[in-house]
Amino acid sequence: MRGGIACIAALAVLLLAACGGGGGGGTTTTQLSPTAYRAAIAKVKTEAAKAQSDVGQGLQAKTPDELKQRVDAFAAATQRIGDEVAALKPPENAIAANTELAQGLRDIAAGTRAASAKIAKLKTAKAGISYLEHSKGPVKGSHEVSSALAELQKLGYTTAS
Repeated sequence: MRGGIACIAALAVLLLAACGGGGGGGTTTTQLSPTAYRAAIAKVKTEAAKAQSDVGQGLQAKTPDELKQRVDAFAAATQRIGDEVAALKPPENAIAANTELAQGLRDIAAGTRAASAKIAKLKTAKAGISYLEHSKGPVKGSHEVSSALAELQKLGYTTAS
């Protein structure tokens, strides 16, 4: 993959590599133990894998609408994952990183929605793909996610692979 879609998909891969585990999520009302927090963070893997797969298929889009739908679906999935992370009650030592991770995911979703708005104005899927290839993607969110995941890895809540 190339450019903006590659950047977006790379973020999903980063989540997969860092988080591991199955799907789902939910709001917790009590602070999670380290083991429960690791398991909760791991639940984003399936969602991130699906989002990555769906946005990656955008490179084969035949129409701007199809490409826009793929990008919109990625934005929605990333927003939902960010909201799930924000709803977690991590152990004390992970609160800042968890907050940064949730914000980064939400910022990626916002940046992806902005890209979608530009794609909507283009006449061909090829033009939309070209735009994404030359776009830098949601840089702020990507830095936040990378930083948060590095901290969570350092604290032992995620792994690099």
